[in-house]
Amino acid sequence: MSLTLLTSGTTKEPKTVIHSWNYIEQCIQRSIKEIGLTQRDIVLDVFPANTIAHYTVTAMPAYRVGSQLISAKFEAIDYLQKFNQYRPTYIALIPRHWEILKEHSEWDNMDLSCVRYMVTGSGLVPQAMIDDFVSKGVKTVANWYGMTEAPPPVFAGYNSEKFDFTAKEGYAVEFSDLGECIINGVFTGDLFDVSNKKFLKRKSEVVNNSTWKNV
Repeated sequence: MSLTLLTSGTTKEPKTVIHSWNYIEQCIQRSIKEIGLTQRDIVLDVFPANTIAHYTVTAMPAYRVGSQLISAKFEAIDYLQKFNQYRPTYIALIPRHWEILKEHSEWDNMDLSCVRYMVTGSGLVPQAMIDDFVSKGVKTVANWYGMTEAPPPVFAGYNSEKFDFTAKEGYAVEFSDLGECIINGVFTGDLFDVSNKKFLKRKSEVVNNSTWKNV
């Protein structure tokens, strides 16, 4: 049995990604552990059901532990209204969500202090985004690094664009002389400034390679 997803096509041509349900369950449990998710949490989820994050970062982890789950299509005014209505304790947003939210007139006055843990990722996450959420009261903004097709994090950064390169359970992480991240012996194509612990870019010629996953 497997789960077949189609990627969005926002950065490359859409492609089919297939995961075993055993791998999905493993990701769910790792996410629950990393977030510290419990039935007392309120989860506001905006990831579509055709994304791996919906299954492994937001909706399914919430379902597994019995959290209150609010799942909705992302639109700025609707998101802000639902946030104020439900006061979530856990959210997950990518930089593009932030770019849209901060254009809304209500954003500057938002109180996000109910959020104890927030996940972000999907490419380069600016420090300005992290600082904005922290200034509005979010306790922990966790920048998860993995691959789009395969969260939870291999490693993460907390309230900073700099990463803690300490590998999470099940992964071995090292870097080449040029700063390319190597996971479980596989070159990922992602380049880092290792001395400053920052993500730089993805090598343009790389096609996503997820063979390092524990499937």
